[in-house]
Amino acid sequence: MDAYLSREAYHLLLGLNLSSSKPNMDGLLIGHKRGNRFFVENIFPTKKGFYSSLKNYFALDEHFGGKLIGFFTYEADEKKIRKILSPFAFGQLFFDLRLTKKKKMIIKSFIIDYNQDFFLSPVDLRLPKLKA
Repeated sequence: MDAYLSREAYHLLLGLNLSSSKPNMDGLLIGHKRGNRFFVENIFPTKKGFYSSLKNYFALDEHFGGKLIGFFTYEADEKKIRKILSPFAFGQLFFDLRLTKKKKMIIKSFIIDYNQDFFLSPVDLRLPKLKA
């Protein structure tokens, strides 16, 4: 299993990175799954914590045509991770974004998995080829 991040979604994440000296944002990943690959087409920044309630999360999923496929956050902490390690998020994608001192973005990608307990399982991430 792996994930592909579209050029548009990658540029939006980079823009969030450049918009603040220390981004402190969460958000949702929009796209689809085909076979064993997630295609992240776009992102939707949210307030802290990804969603205010499950009811609102499902309303957002409906708003985006059932295309919510995961979550992203900058420098995930245990509290944020615990919020998504639950049955409704099983099988979804999770990006933990880290910034270097030179403002380079590092993306760690995971699948929310289950084996007697929920956990994050690393998956390969394919990035778009960017023009030099």
